[in-house]
Amino acid sequence: MDDTVTDAQLKQILAKGYKPESQARGNEVYYCRSEHETGSRFESKVCKTAARILLEEQQGKEATTNMERTVGNKAQK
Repeated sequence: MDDTVTDAQLKQILAKGYKPESQARGNEVYYCRSEHETGSRFESKVCKTAARILLEEQQGKEATTNMERTVGNKAQK
């Protein structure tokens, strides 16, 4: 049981292919999935905490928003 995330956040994490695997100190759970290494056919197992997964998703959304603003501003000039 992971007390660090809401039900909605847990659904979001599971939808990305992560599965709860091991529990660290306290209530922090590690979620793992297999990912293909860039330029390779091999997969590697990647494990992260829920907080890390959600943080990376937020950072990705912010980067996309910033990129869209930059492209939009250049198009207007």
